[in-house]
Amino acid sequence: MAVIALCAFTITSCYDDSALKTSIADLQKQLQEVNTVLNDLKAGKVIKSVTQTEDGYTFTMSDGTTVGVKNGSDGTPATVIETSLWSNTAVFDLGTVQTFPIDVKGVDIVDAFAPAGWAAAVENNLVTVTAPRNIELARRGTVMVVATNGNSLVVMTVSVALNILDVNGSYWNALIDSPQYGGPKLYGNMDPETWSYNVTYTWSDPITGLEFRGFPNYWGSVCFSSGGEAISNYVEPNYKGADYMRQLEVPVAPPTGTNFIVHFGDDNPDSPKSMIYFSDNKPRYVKSMKVIPTNYLINSCLYGDGYFGPLSEKSYIGIEIIGHYEDGGECVTFQTLLDGRDIQAYLTGKKQFEWVTLDLSDLAPVVALSFEVYGSRDCYGDYGLNAPAYFAYCDMIIEEDSEAE
Repeated sequence: MAVIALCAFTITSCYDDSALKTSIADLQKQLQEVNTVLNDLKAGKVIKSVTQTEDGYTFTMSDGTTVGVKNGSDGTPATVIETSLWSNTAVFDLGTVQTFPIDVKGVDIVDAFAPAGWAAAVENNLVTVTAPRNIELARRGTVMVVATNGNSLVVMTVSVALNILDVNGSYWNALIDSPQYGGPKLYGNMDPETWSYNVTYTWSDPITGLEFRGFPNYWGSVCFSSGGEAISNYVEPNYKGADYMRQLEVPVAPPTGTNFIVHFGDDNPDSPKSMIYFSDNKPRYVKSMKVIPTNYLINSCLYGDGYFGPLSEKSYIGIEIIGHYEDGGECVTFQTLLDGRDIQAYLTGKKQFEWVTLDLSDLAPVVALSFEVYGSRDCYGDYGLNAPAYFAYCDMIIEEDSEAE
């Protein structure tokens, strides 16, 4: 304030000081807001929670009242000092604990506030954060530590995330193609001379380290029809009549969020294989994932589509999850997607399609994963698997430490 006052006296009469007056008024308003919080603390109230807003913070007190403190007009905190203790997101395996030292002097630590399902505590300049064991709780969020010395507030933050492949958010939404078949993201433009497609489609998850590096080349084309992993949010409960034009569609929304991944590719030895890798080539445990057949596959198996189906009582469609080791070795886990014995139950409504959790805990640490759709012997023809080789997956849980719960 002394610096502001000194600057004010050196301004000439022709200077437009409206911006300065606005800044002073803004600062005075922030001081008033902070003093309200401090006075509540002095009166014996306790901060129950802190919520970060677009322009500041909202403090919820023990009596249920809320106090808002806004940042400065230029977007930077003024009387509330926010210190980012850890520049990167701290990634947690399910149920694990991490501690973070804080260097705060001359203030009293009030408390630590964590997202739903998480726990945070402060003791001896050490913040202890415990991740939830349930993936349905908050997967991402911010732990906030609030301190005061009776004159000012300090808000310190750390971003936290569960070690789960969660494909929701603006980055992932931008990877969803429209239309589902032949769209610009998954196919690009066809070369009229070669009748081939060539498109670059990649994605990378900074939390788990998993990344898809693009479609393989198959008969001169590089696109989703070559096999690969596409981000989708297409949900339609009525799967009857679904064909290749609805190839990114599932009958039930994922358990959390709106987005999921659709895999295309079968176990034909001549077909190229698409893979997802850990970007740093560091082996990790893949503990589980949720899977469901796509509407295109369901329609073919239940009703038939002229190319395949309906699935007989003795037939089945499944998927192979292949883990790739550092030394080039592989391990395979199998999961049935559609059992012919269940077809009548689906047709009569006695059984409904749902996301199924696939346990992958038997896999040793792997550096990459690949997937293949397969079937019983009667599901094959002269050119390999006749059934649409699609399924969807989400909520892949990764662990750095095999001892993590």
